[in-house]
Amino acid sequence: MPMPESEIRPDQKPGDSPAGAMVKFLLIPVILGGACLAIPYNLALRWTRKLRERSFRRLMRSKQNRFMSQQDFFRAMRERGGTCIEERFSPKGPVRFWWTPENLYRESPYEIIDWFTMRKGRQYEPFVHWCRQRYTSAEEGSAVLADIRLAAKNEIYALWSECRSETAKARWVEVAPPEILPPRPGQ
Repeated sequence: MPMPESEIRPDQKPGDSPAGAMVKFLLIPVILGGACLAIPYNLALRWTRKLRERSFRRLMRSKQNRFMSQQDFFRAMRERGGTCIEERFSPKGPVRFWWTPENLYRESPYEIIDWFTMRKGRQYEPFVHWCRQRYTSAEEGSAVLADIRLAAKNEIYALWSECRSETAKARWVEVAPPEILPPRPGQ
């Protein structure tokens, strides 16, 4: 008995038809064109971020007592204590490390949670804005920006591990900057 045209033969896969093959063939240039545009766009985006961060570091360096070297940061954390505020814009960066002699866990009127949870919901927005205004704002903040771009990751991790103890002299707080919080409903 002959098979109707609409049924799939046993040796034919779903989607295998002359029209389907033509669509797949026509999509190749579209995909290649998208890749050719995505690569320069990504490079331009990275370059812009680097320029913005370099400009921000220059601004903090020009303000009195708002910039410290890597060695000064590690020394301050281990000898004087205080808090490292890790301001993380995304999982891949950029990341800014700030130091303040204050203990944020004692000073904060808000609950302090992990960065991942903080960036997902708006219920922790008051802490994010309080931290920005009081510590990490370029205009009003009191924390000092640490230049640890060249620090080894294992050195940073070792310091972070030291700060995890409740009895540690220094503390470590991850903060989501206000710029990456989800938009409010209706915005």
